[in-house]
Amino acid sequence: MKLKRPEISQDEILLNSLQSARLDLEKATDLFNELTDDTAVDYASYNLLAARAKYSYLLKLAKKSNLSL
Repeated sequence: MKLKRPEISQDEILLNSLQSARLDLEKATDLFNELTDDTAVDYASYNLLAARAKYSYLLKLAKKSNLSL
């Protein structure tokens, strides 16, 4: 007997992705604020920029889809 997976709407996928991106952004911000080594700070700053870009992109998609957060 095969189990059926519940259908997940595109809106739910987007909201889950947005929530995950927000957590990633918070982690990247925390890491950036804790580091002192120059090389590590460089890595953390690139990571933070990427996390911001991802979150911003998903937020724009959510607004375009008229999703309430």
